[in-house]
Amino acid sequence: MRARDDTTAVIDSTLAGGPRVLHIGVEPSTVPRRLAQEHDREVECLRWPLDGGADEQWGPEVDLAERADEWVQPFLVAPVDVVVVEGVLDEGPSPDAFLRTLGSGALVPGGLVVVSGARDLTTPLQSAGFTLESEAATEDGRHVTVARFPSFTTARPLSPEADEASAAENRRLAHELERTRELLGRERATIAREMQLGKDELLAMDRQVAELQDRLQRLRHKNVLLRARVAQVARERDLAEARAAELADELFLTHDSRAVRTVASMVERARRRRSP
Repeated sequence: MRARDDTTAVIDSTLAGGPRVLHIGVEPSTVPRRLAQEHDREVECLRWPLDGGADEQWGPEVDLAERADEWVQPFLVAPVDVVVVEGVLDEGPSPDAFLRTLGSGALVPGGLVVVSGARDLTTPLQSAGFTLESEAATEDGRHVTVARFPSFTTARPLSPEADEASAAENRRLAHELERTRELLGRERATIAREMQLGKDELLAMDRQVAELQDRLQRLRHKNVLLRARVAQVARERDLAEARAAELADELFLTHDSRAVRTVASMVERARRRRSP
């Protein structure tokens, strides 16, 4: 079991990274449980005993043979923010291949690796492409080393051929990056033009909407005037019809008066004729 100071140092160093943690250990440790329960970290554990069958693959709770070529194995988890390594590198082959493998698949760019063990791994971490952040020795003589994975570079080359291959790959990546930047610039220019065209169309539509609203307002006002005129014409029509009825009545009365006078005149003449 680790000394409490060592465990506390590992946990405090781990908290400087993100929430996804991969813990690789040789024996049971309280670090994963405390990270998950006390600090709300998403922790996945891999056991790495140094004695086991030579044909077995590396994975959770699976033994790994103590052979140098077995140290370079693909990590069986998605890239994480922090990798905690406890006791794995105390014995066995050189840790260079193991540390390069961490950079090749387990860590996201900018992720942390926290190594606790008897070895001083400052130099191997730097040679594997990590940026050293801190190194401390606990009271029981163990080392807690914290380093950061700075970029997509997996490790520093180990030979001139690897140097040349790495340089060629870097040139290719730089060329691809430049092409990507040019494409991104063109895309940004196209997006800016499309946005300006969209803004112009939007302004034109706003003007059309304003004109339509003004025309609608004028039509509403004209409709009100027309309704008032229709009402006035209806009232004038009613008055005209009433006046026509009155005139008809007066004409009828006039015709009746003439007939009465004519009859009276005829009666008067008849009377005169009968008189001696």
